[in-house]
Amino acid sequence: MKKVMLFVGLVLSSFAMKAQTADEIVQKYLKAMGGADKWKKLETMRQSCTASQGGMNFPVSMTQMRPNLSKVEGEMQGNKFIIQSYDGTVAWTQTPWGTMNKATKMTEDETKETAKEQFEDDFIDYKTKGHTVELEGTEEIDGAKCFKLKLKRKVGDEKIYFIDAENFVPLMVRSFASSGPAKGQASETLMSDYKEVEGLMIAHTMEQKMNGQSQAVIKIDKVELNPKLDKSLFALPTETAAEPAKKN
Repeated sequence: MKKVMLFVGLVLSSFAMKAQTADEIVQKYLKAMGGADKWKKLETMRQSCTASQGGMNFPVSMTQMRPNLSKVEGEMQGNKFIIQSYDGTVAWTQTPWGTMNKATKMTEDETKETAKEQFEDDFIDYKTKGHTVELEGTEEIDGAKCFKLKLKRKVGDEKIYFIDAENFVPLMVRSFASSGPAKGQASETLMSDYKEVEGLMIAHTMEQKMNGQSQAVIKIDKVELNPKLDKSLFALPTETAAEPAKKN
């Protein structure tokens, strides 16, 4: 009898999983993350983090503003540098070493890729934005069963989200490079250690992987919601910036 009940339970559980539609999963995801309305009220965000890469740990700050302005800054051995910044038109970088000691515009392809990343979650009003979402079954991520949602964005690229089937938070996002030497290759961002910040659920640990190999881990130490920011924070410095290196 126990075996029969177990079998019935597994069948019912499997049926319940299959009965979910992509729209239902998206709605449960948005609710689990704090609700679309709360996220829509968010205009800016700043995250203070510790990054681990190549056996080294160093502080990183990630700042964002609607609609797609962003800046990622780091500090290593007392030297501050700009990993990447985008002011809505120009993407640029700056390091204190060698010939890169002044702001350098990123390539046209890199700028296009940066511009695609919007501040607002792609799933919020995704149909209005021109995106489509497909449910591609389930898959386990680190032992947790996840719904596999393929998001095809209006700009032409796609991402695959793995949404925890129990808690409806994303555990991994798989994206594909659309340009450059890594074109077509998949990279994965794993997310964990979710914490509530002013009613919003935010992952406090993120790991970047490529070809199954860990590239970097970022642990968030502090999250600021709607800090007062000026757009000039993201702008290319006024001094003459170096042009990106030309491709051979």
